[in-house]
Parts: sequence; structure tokens; C-alpha cells
Amino acid sequence: MSLRLGADTPSQYSSKTYTVPRGNIRVLKSFFTAPRILFNTHLDTVPPYIPPSEDDSNIYGRGSNDAKGQMACMVSAAQSLVESHPNVAEQLGLLFVVGEEVDHKANDFDTLTPEYLVVGEPTELKFATIQKGALKVMLRCKGAAGHSGYPQEGESAIHKLVPVLNDILEFEWPSDDVLGTTTVNIGIIEGGQALNAWAEHASAKIFLRVTTSVADALQKLETVVAGRASIEPMSHNEPVVLSGAPLDISTDQVAFNTDLAYYSRLSELKGKYLFGAGSIRNAHSKHEFMPKKELRACKEALISLALKLST
Repeated sequence: MSLRLGADTPSQYSSKTYTVPRGNIRVLKSFFTAPRILFNTHLDTVPPYIPPSEDDSNIYGRGSNDAKGQMACMVSAAQSLVESHPNVAEQLGLLFVVGEEVDHKANDFDTLTPEYLVVGEPTELKFATIQKGALKVMLRCKGAAGHSGYPQEGESAIHKLVPVLNDILEFEWPSDDVLGTTTVNIGIIEGGQALNAWAEHASAKIFLRVTTSVADALQKLETVVAGRASIEPMSHNEPVVLSGAPLDISTDQVAFNTDLAYYSRLSELKGKYLFGAGSIRNAHSKHEFMPKKELRACKEALISLALKLST
């Protein structure tokens, strides 16, 4: 998709026509200066479309929270900096990507080399200390089919799997005051072929939100399972431990995925931050909303953050 930026914007912006992969949008104060600070969020949303509405307190609709509200704060903060601190605005870039809700292709857009990356997501106006990692695995147990009235004639895979799952839930997974706790969700269980037969197969899909490392979580899982079931890793990404909050603002851990873990130059950054208005707890729901007062507070925090990082 080809975009021309600046045609309908204030004269202090440079304009340039270029092809944007996958519909990503990049905005710079000057096309001749590489941004030191990059504000990033995503344009795409999950279905279904919910039209916007508002009242005195909130803005409602799909994307109001995740993440069009974040984009509005970033654009407004950048415009304020252009007017009040043009030297800081020269160091700032905006990157709005698509694909975050699906395949995290934002890391393909690696021509920018900022020193600081600020990712906007609904964190309730708190700086995240960590974006927990993800480990998805399949556990499988095998049994022997037979008539369920005669235990000696078969072996239930379900009966073998249940105590394994119970031990996983009872296990004391790593916990840290700053980074939070590794959590487990047994999301899908399947097995058996008939009520009157011993289950020949049983499986469970498990999702671990990881605070240490994928290797550590997998090793602990193997210890708990102790050979009683096969473990088949499905997908994973490492946790991202974020930079300390540069402002006097509360912190928290987040257990949702963002583009941060997929940014190809993550290790080269001087600072990486996850911050935004609204709550992930109502994102993706039919009740999604963004408090107007949080939009204003988020804008001011982003301005303060840019001023702090530019010094």
C-alpha cells in the first residue's frame, strides 16, 4: 500500500511517498533524522467490528482500548511535542503496524534502529516490568481399549492423564515479586472413544505463561510429568524483561502477548517499555471501552517519557 504522509498535516512535517509492507504506517518528524525514540502500537483489531460510541466518561467500540486508543495518545503526544519541544520531536518516530493480533509481523519492519522503544498496550497506566513468555504444549497418554466392565482387559489413557494434570496444577511454579508468577492453563482435554470402553488415547493442551525462560519451564514440566505422558511442544516465545520505569508511575506484570518479543533488534535497545491507557480485561470483548480521563493521562505520561528519554 502506498501512502503520502504530510499532504493534509501541518507544514512542520516532512512528506514522502513510499510503499508500506502489510499496511504498516511510519511517521517521522523529519525523514532525514533516524528516530531515537519510537512509539509503536498496532492498527489491527480482533473481530467482530463493534461501531464506536461514547458518553461523558468513556469511548466504546472495537479497538477503543486495544489499541486505537493507544495510537490516539501517541499521535496527540507527538503533536504537542512538535509545538512545545521541536528538538525532542525531531528524535521521535511513530510506527503503527498490522498483524499484531495474528502473526506479529511488525518485526519485519526493521529498517528503524531506535535507542528506545515504547509499545502502547492497555496496561492501566502502569509500566510493565515483564511481558510473560508463552509455552504451549500437548500432553499425550496411551491406553489399551477394552470393555469398561472388565478392568483387567484394558487400560484407560484418561485415567493415566488425570493425575499428571493434577500434579501440574499443584506444582509450585516460579514466582517473583517483580516478574510475577508462571501460570498454567489446561485449555483443551480430549480422549476416549465410548463410555463403555477404556480410553485408548487421551491428550491435553496446556498454556504456560512463563516468567523465567522457556527452557526452565519445559524442564520443570518434564520433572512433574516424569515420563507418565509424552510432551510435544507446540509453540513458544521467551519472556521479555522490560526496562525499569523512568517515571514515578506504578508497575505491574502483563500476561498477554505483544510485538515486543518479535522485534528483531530487541537486544540492541537502550530501553524498552510497555505502557498504555485502558485495561486488557475488557479488550476483545463486546464491552470494550476506554476511559477518557486515561487517554488524557496517557498522553501526558508519553510527553514526560519522551522528554526524559531525549536528555
